[in-house]
Amino acid sequence: MSIAQIFESGERTQDKGHFKNLVLIANADGVVTEEETKLLNRIGKNIGLNEEQINAIKNNPSDFSIIPPVSKVERLEQMVQLIKMMQADGSIDQHEYSLLELLAVRLGFNSIDDVDVKKAIELLATGEDVESIAEAIA
Repeated sequence: MSIAQIFESGERTQDKGHFKNLVLIANADGVVTEEETKLLNRIGKNIGLNEEQINAIKNNPSDFSIIPPVSKVERLEQMVQLIKMMQADGSIDQHEYSLLELLAVRLGFNSIDDVDVKKAIELLATGEDVESIAEAIA
């Protein structure tokens, strides 16, 4: 563990853990498409990660831990981003969905049934933003 990691804020560590989850979903079907790569890069930058951090997590996701948000709305926002990543290549693979079920529990939900995945997918298709979808499925 580096000195920088020791003094890193909890929020930054949480962001890296969330990005790790996105990378895992993108890799779940064995192929990371151009669409998934673009979405990963966009989300990484939006949550404040620099290019070096993004690449480090992409290359070695197992080096990063998952710290779930305390807020249910933040957990739902992360789930919506994971769902968005699942559909970035135009289809949802069974491996991706199985991983999503596992990640839901790791994020603090009792099961995937606590998240209305179908409604989130429908709202993503209409172009709703992540925050609005999280509130709608809360």
